[in-house]
Amino acid sequence: MKEPKDMQAYAYKIILLDALFYAREGLSAAFTPPYLHATAVNLAVKASICLDPQDQPLLISEGNGGRNTPRYQNSLVSPKFYFTPARLASPLCYRPEITKGENDGFTVENKQGEVLKAEILNYLPPETEFKGYLMSKQNLNWPQIIRLGTFRGKARLEIRELENISAFNEVITVSHPVDPLVSKVHRGIMVNMFPYPIIENALSSHVIRNFKKPVADVIALPDLWNWPEVEKIISRGSAII
Repeated sequence: MKEPKDMQAYAYKIILLDALFYAREGLSAAFTPPYLHATAVNLAVKASICLDPQDQPLLISEGNGGRNTPRYQNSLVSPKFYFTPARLASPLCYRPEITKGENDGFTVENKQGEVLKAEILNYLPPETEFKGYLMSKQNLNWPQIIRLGTFRGKARLEIRELENISAFNEVITVSHPVDPLVSKVHRGIMVNMFPYPIIENALSSHVIRNFKKPVADVIALPDLWNWPEVEKIISRGSAII
């Protein structure tokens, strides 16, 4: 049996099995962003492993399909694990589809005053891939299938453990988009998406990394978390790579 560790880091990949759509509003011709927000991934995994089922963020509370207020402040929805935001790892292409959604806001009124019950929405197609990182404080049975997006499409989750991870206190470019409400960001490029922006090309200082060649994995830790033996963190000033 594998010995449990105080904390472990992984690289993860999500491969869409169904077409994926999500947007701030259900508007005609809306495009799905080429990122997965950390709130979406963490909540999807949390639901799949039935962790804290009483705290599911969006519960049907009204007969007309209305939902209550989300029960989270940021993407750190569990003290046990954290999935970073993920970026697209395959060519970007869209699949426009006419989508029916009477109770989901995908309705408009045409010139004759008739309410149309469908819209053209731009989905990311099946086999689209995303990559990000996972940090876990305990061994969990990670799901193979999760559900994502407005229409809860299926996606496959693949996880690979990273070795020789060390903590560092230096300003450095991390290998993934960052949720600025979870991990400190010194500088980066804002990506405006639902439910709030994330940061691409982020410079962070509370990080873990390995030295895999030719490219090292550099992961921004949640501000509230410390890597084991964090008192041995090496300070390297303000080096930037």
